[in-house]
Amino acid sequence: MFTRAEKIELGLIALATGALALVAGRLPKELEIGSFLAIGALALLGQGLLRDIWLLTKQRRAGAGVHREEARCICMESTVGLGGVLTGILLTALAVPFAVTMAEWAWPLAGGLVWCAGFAVKDVVIQWTPWKLRRVKDHGSILVRWR
Repeated sequence: MFTRAEKIELGLIALATGALALVAGRLPKELEIGSFLAIGALALLGQGLLRDIWLLTKQRRAGAGVHREEARCICMESTVGLGGVLTGILLTALAVPFAVTMAEWAWPLAGGLVWCAGFAVKDVVIQWTPWKLRRVKDHGSILVRWR
């Protein structure tokens, strides 16, 4: 069952997708692949940023002490988002000529897919010692250790 916060996030995803559908006619019909990847990755990172700000605000209002688990891991959502932005920048800098054609209906579809994927992996961290994917609810309190 979803928590109240998760239900709100899903509602905001639906609203954002609907808003994207309303403005889709004014968005570009064609994008270079680098721009396409960077825009999608920035949408994913923006969603995570808004969620993190909400969680920090919630923790401060509760006045609860932050339990800091130490782990050798990194947030999957941030990793994919940063990787997408860097790949997009690299493809744009290399002037890769491949273009993505975007029909008007494709914009809200792409936005909804990106934001639903972000929702699905929001609690997943990539741990490298030992290697595994872990689900850690509200993992912003983890203190990342590289070694």
